[in-house]
Amino acid sequence: MIVGILRETLSGEGRVAAVPSAVRTLRALGNVVIVEQEAGVRAGFGDDEYIRAGAEIVPTAEEVFDRAQLVWKVLAPSGHERTLFRPGQVLLALLPGAPSPVDDVRVVDGLAWAGRHGDFPARVAMSEIAGRMAVEAASQALQQPNGGRGLLLGGVAGVPPAEVVVLGAGVAGRGATELALAMGARVTVLDISLPALRSVRTTALVATPSAIERALAGADVVIAAVREAGKPAPRLCRAAHLGLMQPGAIVVDLSIAEGGAFQTTPVTSLAHPSVVVGGVVHIGVPNFPGAVPRTASVALSHAWVDLAVELTAGE
Repeated sequence: MIVGILRETLSGEGRVAAVPSAVRTLRALGNVVIVEQEAGVRAGFGDDEYIRAGAEIVPTAEEVFDRAQLVWKVLAPSGHERTLFRPGQVLLALLPGAPSPVDDVRVVDGLAWAGRHGDFPARVAMSEIAGRMAVEAASQALQQPNGGRGLLLGGVAGVPPAEVVVLGAGVAGRGATELALAMGARVTVLDISLPALRSVRTTALVATPSAIERALAGADVVIAAVREAGKPAPRLCRAAHLGLMQPGAIVVDLSIAEGGAFQTTPVTSLAHPSVVVGGVVHIGVPNFPGAVPRTASVALSHAWVDLAVELTAGE
């Protein structure tokens, strides 16, 4: 099979779907791999590395679409990319929520692939990164010039740390919790699952409406990391809840790709991550891992190279 790897076109998105080691794996199985010129440069992988791994570098996305049977990329195709597909091609990408339809193309959602152990490896890899990055983004947003309350996340001797509330004890929520604790913050985690709550190493509460409201009232930072497979994110906080929160508090809505856990969170970007709504700083970046493209690309490529191999098997 001919596998084509594209350069991402979204502003600020530096990830690449497959790093050179994945190319070697595919080539060893007899596949042809073509890579759009400079597809991996923003992640720190030059064209020469792909060539040494056995790939052919092609100058344009149009050539990738014209030749490839499997089109492998990170994000859902843009409007222009949709026009380039040919009937019978296979698209492999991260497609949160319902996959965007492409006529006569088999669409494979890398996030929904369960993997050999049933653990959704691509989703886990990206969620772990997003959870950690949410804490870093919140730490920056807490600074007064960025609209925050002027707090240092971990405090200093004699000054208390920030109060961080994490809604959701899944992979992203646990990643956020671990880093926030390591940075010295006080962290409270809420979830509806008792087994999930038992896995965290800090104050853990059942996420009843009243418990969420009490947590919001005392929070300097709220990180929302909740989802329901195949459905919009649970809407835990509506506009009225902002009145409970302290001015300059931070909301990082990691559920934004599924519609957001906060009704008031707009979709933002890596270049301009925050917007103040109702006196509360909202961050709704749907592609946080794109800001650390080398780490994210390696993690993502390792997570779903088996899926790419599976899709090329028998061709």
